[in-house]
Amino acid sequence: MNEDFRFLTDLFNAINSIDDEYCNWTYFHETIQKTERVFAYELYYALKVIARNERVQYNGIKFNGEIGKKMLEDINQLGTNFIVEQKNFNPDLVLHKGQIDKDSENQKLIIEIKTINTTDEKIAKDIIKLNYGIAYLNFQFGVFISVNTDFRTLNDKLKRIFQVGNIPVDQYFQ
Repeated sequence: MNEDFRFLTDLFNAINSIDDEYCNWTYFHETIQKTERVFAYELYYALKVIARNERVQYNGIKFNGEIGKKMLEDINQLGTNFIVEQKNFNPDLVLHKGQIDKDSENQKLIIEIKTINTTDEKIAKDIIKLNYGIAYLNFQFGVFISVNTDFRTLNDKLKRIFQVGNIPVDQYFQ
């Protein structure tokens, strides 16, 4: 297996290790509260546990949550009608060597997380920012994690958001 894909495997294993109680919990008046930050922190912790066991692979790699990133180039809207106007953004989690090291070898994962069924616009903007992270910040992988959303619902949103030329939508999301 390519060593860089190992980070994705570790991310998948970390996600699978998170208990449901960190995805949602009962809150005041019997409502269910779903909090992105709680899930992100638990994911951060799960990845740190894995990193301790895989010291060589993670040597020099840092985990940062909500670390500031600047957009210095024009951002590609990926064929959508959604515009990301902000010039700074804070990905939910990144695995990298550091803020000043832009070598692709040292920029592993840039991650955005949603823990509720959210709008097309918010999903689009997160994916556009992940694409920016790959194209201009040299991250090897951009990962969008959606928790507490039915797969079909998310798949339908992605189909609506990202139209690819004349290719029928049902052919590129199989």
